[in-house]
Amino acid sequence: MGFNDFMNKVRQWDNRASQWIIRHFYILFFEAILVAIFVGVFANALKIINAGLDLNKDSVIERLLMTQSVNTLLIVILLLFNSFWMLYIFSSLLRLRSVLKNIDFNLSRRRSDHRQKDN
Repeated sequence: MGFNDFMNKVRQWDNRASQWIIRHFYILFFEAILVAIFVGVFANALKIINAGLDLNKDSVIERLLMTQSVNTLLIVILLLFNSFWMLYIFSSLLRLRSVLKNIDFNLSRRRSDHRQKDN
C-alpha cells in the first residue's frame, strides 16, 4: 500500500467519522433540547387552558389576559415548529454535503489513479 493510498484511506475514515458525529450527536442534541422545550410549553398550555375554564365570565380584564396568554402561547408553539423545520432542513443540507463530499472523494481518487496509469 503506497503513501497516497494510505492517505486516501485516512481521509475516508476521517470523513466517515465526522459524518457519524454530525449525524448522531449534534442533530440529536438539538432535537432533544427542542423536544424538552416543546414538552414544557405544552404542559404550560394545558395549565393555561385549565385556568381559562375557571375564569369569571363577567370580568373583562381576566378574559383579555387569558386571550393574550393564549395568543402568546400560539406564537411560541409556532416558533418551536419553525425550529423543528429549520433543524430538519439543516440536517438535510448536512446529509447532502456529505454525499457530495463522498462523490468528490471517489471522483478525485479515480482521477489520480487514472493519471498514475497514464504516466
